[in-house]
Amino acid sequence: MTDQPNKKRASHRQAGFTLMEMMIYIALFGIIITGAVVGTYNLLEGSDRNIKATGIQEEGTFLNRKISWALSDATAVSVSGGGKTLTITRPDLGTQSPLVISGTGIIINITRGSGIAINLNSDRFQVTNINFIYTPSANGRPPSVQTTFQINGKSFNFRRYLR
Repeated sequence: MTDQPNKKRASHRQAGFTLMEMMIYIALFGIIITGAVVGTYNLLEGSDRNIKATGIQEEGTFLNRKISWALSDATAVSVSGGGKTLTITRPDLGTQSPLVISGTGIIINITRGSGIAINLNSDRFQVTNINFIYTPSANGRPPSVQTTFQINGKSFNFRRYLR
């Protein structure tokens, strides 16, 4: 008879979790959830950085293409204002020539003929340190215009040869 109460106690004890086991399971669950939250935050943070970097690169490429377009078919080019203003003469544009591209503060503007200045870059990005350098033809190389600027701290440097 003494064996039966021990069997009841042993089988009764195995039916559930002890308080200590529950605390361990809750602690492990908390660690797993914390890791998942931190991982998700890092993933979202990295995605946001990539979106901003892509936007900056797209803005730089757009500005380069716009300046390159302005320089196509140019018959005369001059740089003034300490390298901040590029004046381009294009007879094919008629009364919209000359094109004047200038960097003022955080905006790059283009003016066609006697028209009003139009912003080339988006308000979302700050374009700074714009500089135009005109290099005349020499040693068989055609003349070129080098354009440098920064968008939100990222440097861009382009050279366009004039034909």
